[in-house]
Amino acid sequence: MHIKTWFIITINSLLLVVVISLSTSFYHLFEDIIEERILSQLSSIERLKRRQIEEYLHSEWFHFMENTEDSTNEFNLKDLSRLPFVIDRSGIYDLTPLSNNGNLLIGLVKVQNDSITSLKTLSGKYIQQILLERTGMGETGETYLVGQDYRLRSISRFYKTQAPFSIIAKTKSVLNTFNQILKQGIYKDYRGVWVYSVYEPLKVSNLHWAILTEMDVTEVILPLQRMKTKLLYIASGILIVALICGILFSQLVTRPLKNVTHRLLGMTKGNYEACTNKKTAFTEINDICKALNSLNKSLSGAIDFSHEIGEMKFDSDYSPQTEEDVLGNSLIKMKDKLIEYQQKLTQANTTKKRILIEGQETERKRLAQELHDGIGPLLTSLRFFVENMTISLDEKEKMKLLIDNTIAETRRMTYALMPPSLVDFGVGETLKTFVNLIRTSTNINIKLDDNLLKEQTKINDHIAISIFRISQELINNSVKHAQASKIRISMTEFEDHLSIFYFDDGSGYNETAATIGAGIINIKERVEILNGFIIFDCKPKNSVVEIEIPLSHG
Repeated sequence: MHIKTWFIITINSLLLVVVISLSTSFYHLFEDIIEERILSQLSSIERLKRRQIEEYLHSEWFHFMENTEDSTNEFNLKDLSRLPFVIDRSGIYDLTPLSNNGNLLIGLVKVQNDSITSLKTLSGKYIQQILLERTGMGETGETYLVGQDYRLRSISRFYKTQAPFSIIAKTKSVLNTFNQILKQGIYKDYRGVWVYSVYEPLKVSNLHWAILTEMDVTEVILPLQRMKTKLLYIASGILIVALICGILFSQLVTRPLKNVTHRLLGMTKGNYEACTNKKTAFTEINDICKALNSLNKSLSGAIDFSHEIGEMKFDSDYSPQTEEDVLGNSLIKMKDKLIEYQQKLTQANTTKKRILIEGQETERKRLAQELHDGIGPLLTSLRFFVENMTISLDEKEKMKLLIDNTIAETRRMTYALMPPSLVDFGVGETLKTFVNLIRTSTNINIKLDDNLLKEQTKINDHIAISIFRISQELINNSVKHAQASKIRISMTEFEDHLSIFYFDDGSGYNETAATIGAGIINIKERVEILNGFIIFDCKPKNSVVEIEIPLSHG
């Protein structure tokens, strides 16, 4: 079974039990509360009306005794013989059996010397008015009086056209009243309808009535029925909402798990995309995602690091997660080995370049010496020979000029190949001589600022030759390619390094493209061999090259 299905079934089953239990308990609790409230309210109404009737009868009796006359009214004394009881003392009597219309009739009787001296009858209109007051009794509430003959003494609100005395109310409530069993509750009334009934005996003088206050059960339980219907709707709504929430909640649980499963399967296939960082409501799932993200991050970092190693980028910052990180430690070892190999390879390339350049310088020196020792004397002898020739003066001057130009070009070539002053007088004086040659042969405004130490200099022959060649290449680029009209060179020797600043106002060039020729490449290689660094900023009208060479280089 899927987690989603199991979760929905379990949660909704538990929720169904809880909802049914709570609804049933709440219904019965509400039913008990309503029953208690109704009986309490009916009891209050019954006590109020009973007290009002008793006060009324006592008041009438008091006035009767204060204003009695020795005469009777309303009835002849012989009519009283029809009563089911004997009037042998003064008091208030129920004369309803003598009523012509069956309505309540009360008699106030004064007896002296075993004979009735005064009699006054009271209609039951005021008492009926008290009983018909229905405040707080709903639609079916009723308060009525029942005599010991189990006949009504007050008008029934349900049988208004029927005489009260004709209605028999021998109910459980009435029987309990006359039997002194005061246990209010739900009983059937004189109509045979179940009612909430509150009853008590009403005893005033010679009157013995039962006063009952009742309300139909159907009216009382109507709110309960409505509440029951509402509870059913609420329970159904809760179950539907719970089902929806269960589905959403299960998706909330299973979706991250599916995502984790998908990522793990992807990782087994070599896909190390980052897992989602979206938080869930569950700490455990968040911990799983966090652990997976950590694993993914660790593997991704190792993979990125391996890619950078493969691209020979050894400046990448990577650290193994722990000492037990076998993959990370292996990559670090591989990086160290590759760095060692690259250093050896770089050292070998540098040595190779240095040997090549030294070989070039040696060959240049040899060629310069050959030109100086071989062609130079021959050209000088040729000039002397021409001076002694017997030819016209104009021809002789032309030949001498041609020979002088050849001798000057040979000297320039010899100086370019290997200036003899480089070893004897230093790189500063050599560059001054070279700058003078450029100044005389071109129209370029070139200036050299020599700040090299004359004594205790740390510039050896190798550095001096490299500085000369670098300056020579820069000047040639400015003259031949950049068409510069102004060149400025500044060389400053410090305690531990040599600084060269070069400027021209030419058209500029892109040193990374290296389309100008091998000159820039030679400059970079020479600086590299000397463990220095070089910065190109070759903009039109403002080309600047900065070079710094350590003087501690062996």
